[in-house]
Amino acid sequence: MTPSQARNAIKKSLKALVDPKPTKEEKEQIWRYFENECGYCGCSLDPKGRQAHLDHLIADADGGSNRLCNLILTCAICNGDEKRELAWQEFLLQKCNDETPEYFDRYEKIINWFELQDGTAMISEEQKEDIDTAFNKINVLYSEVVEQLRKQYKQI
Repeated sequence: MTPSQARNAIKKSLKALVDPKPTKEEKEQIWRYFENECGYCGCSLDPKGRQAHLDHLIADADGGSNRLCNLILTCAICNGDEKRELAWQEFLLQKCNDETPEYFDRYEKIINWFELQDGTAMISEEQKEDIDTAFNKINVLYSEVVEQLRKQYKQI
């Protein structure tokens, strides 16, 4: 692992303290609500298989959280191959070939899931600042230690 990769791992671990991934019970709750079907295309998914994903409605990179309201059950094709960087609503429109009855059914199911939970899909600005402050402190110390080690082992 490079120092840069280690920094990324440190920042991810700090974020996980503030915004943990769902528990096994929470994942089961998502599966039950979506009735073992992809929230986008409706295909059947096997809880013991490897073709199911939990997709973030608002991406992590855009400030989305791991809260239940921000996660839906999807198939690997929809989430991994097709959706990419599209907003979920835009992708759902494409997947259902525009505003069809199946689009409205799936859209309503996702919105109801969101509202059934706490409905707060974003990490707060305060949480982001706390993570950044902690990371900056750790990063300063980490950089100093890395530099010391580099100097020490260059002398050998």
